[in-house]
Amino acid sequence: MELLYEESAQTIDYISAKRKFNIVKAFSVISYVIAAIWLVIVWYFFDWNAGGGIVFNIIVAFLPPAIFIVGGILLGKYKNRFYVDYDYIFISGTVQIAKIFNQSKRKEVLSFETREIEKIGMYASNTYEKYENFPGIVNSILTSNSTPADNKDFYYMVVNSQGYKYLLVFECTETFIVNILKFAKKNVLEQEFLK
Repeated sequence: MELLYEESAQTIDYISAKRKFNIVKAFSVISYVIAAIWLVIVWYFFDWNAGGGIVFNIIVAFLPPAIFIVGGILLGKYKNRFYVDYDYIFISGTVQIAKIFNQSKRKEVLSFETREIEKIGMYASNTYEKYENFPGIVNSILTSNSTPADNKDFYYMVVNSQGYKYLLVFECTETFIVNILKFAKKNVLEQEFLK
């Protein structure tokens, strides 16, 4: 039986997220522009024979643009934290998770088989909290939202994959969970979910 099912957890407050993304991106670009302007000024106007010695002159000439370039790089990476959506793709026993930055850049996060699922349940249940305190577990919140969108809930999965134990939180419909359960081992559904 071949089954393909896909859902997305999109940022609910996308206007605010997009605004923050654009502000940080603008500061990143401004940092690069300031570094370039500084280097042009150094190239045309810096007096290398001025007092202080060669080491001092090199520091004065190149440290500020280096700081602005590093700042631009860091801001460029940081901007991707603001406008992030998630895709969950289920293909006959395989779950694939991807991050979508600014609705344009896609990055694969994790892929695992349903046979690697240890437990599935509702987020913030007693069982979830026990797993959350499990030593060495890798916690991953796979949504940007603090409350679920309409017709969705927060669910968790504990997955043993690639030598790690993951505690994954999804924002999805019950249909997504039901499709996964069709291929998962028996008894992966937590007892609290059944109540």
